[in-house]
Amino acid sequence: MAPIRFALIGAGNIAKIYVQAFAAIPDAQVTVVCSRTQATGEALAASCGAIWLPDYHEAVVRTDVDAVVVATPSGTHGEVAVAAAQAGKHILVEKPLEITLGRADAIIDAAQQAGVVLACVFPLRFAAGVGCAKAAVEAGRLGRLTLADVYVKWFRPQSYYDRAWRGTWEIDGGGALMNQAIHNIDLVQWLAGPVASVFGQTATLAHAMQTEDTAGAVLTFANGSLGVIQGATSAWPGDPARVELHGDQGTIVLEEGRIVVWKLAGGTPEEETAMLNLEQVSGSGAADPMAIGFEKHRRQIVDMIEAIRTGRPPAIQGAEARAAVEIVRAIYRSARTGALVKLPLTGDHALGV
Repeated sequence: MAPIRFALIGAGNIAKIYVQAFAAIPDAQVTVVCSRTQATGEALAASCGAIWLPDYHEAVVRTDVDAVVVATPSGTHGEVAVAAAQAGKHILVEKPLEITLGRADAIIDAAQQAGVVLACVFPLRFAAGVGCAKAAVEAGRLGRLTLADVYVKWFRPQSYYDRAWRGTWEIDGGGALMNQAIHNIDLVQWLAGPVASVFGQTATLAHAMQTEDTAGAVLTFANGSLGVIQGATSAWPGDPARVELHGDQGTIVLEEGRIVVWKLAGGTPEEETAMLNLEQVSGSGAADPMAIGFEKHRRQIVDMIEAIRTGRPPAIQGAEARAAVEIVRAIYRSARTGALVKLPLTGDHALGV
């Protein structure tokens, strides 16, 4: 069976992770790398045996492209993804899907109209421990879920934000929440159920930037459980991100998707030991965005290929990825207004932050 041929749109740091992941997948091939910067684009293309093109419009219509990876700055995802859908290409979009719900919906609508596969990249969902935590919650093994919390206390130096688009509302769509904590925000809403309301505060405390580098929010889930989100790029030296799930019959804690606490009233010592040794530490973006490794990206690309070949939905469809954007946007609205914000969110078709 011929490999699925991908165009990689964007040649920044995350694109390098994709190149490593694609190299480990026999039925995938990068045929095109697209970047406006010729030297960067040509170098990345050469590393994976692809050609370089400066214009994504040209890349997405090529006959040697079956699917497109959108790895450009967050606020440009929509224009690239819609063009790819209109060209009949399957689409894998780096997180966040887009930076407003209106733009996210435009991507989802374009993919539906074109009949193409649309997936959004949240690699932590592909960690073995995350799957086990999901199964435990759904089986009721934690009892009544009471608390579900996210702690992303990371650090980025000022030099990280000195690139013109980083930390801006217009292109980046936000700061520590939209671009760093969103991975674990997606995780907690998937594990603990839909979020019903948020009350949030944001601040810019350690960097010269438009958006927040420090944020906190209180959550109420639809199932009645409570939670908090703490997201920061202001916490030196940076700690591994955690998701904590507590119920009246158990506790599970995930650190970068890996189980570090597994205490269930109905469990056994043998099960606990097996869960704690399920996966090895595979890297963290706590202090270095390039230290995450590529294995979970590889798993997600494989899932995308299987969805294309079989016609089944991908693990993280566009509508599913939209939920994390909605939570972040609701926190931004709450921080701006000083009020509790209920979900679903309405009127989010512009950068009203």
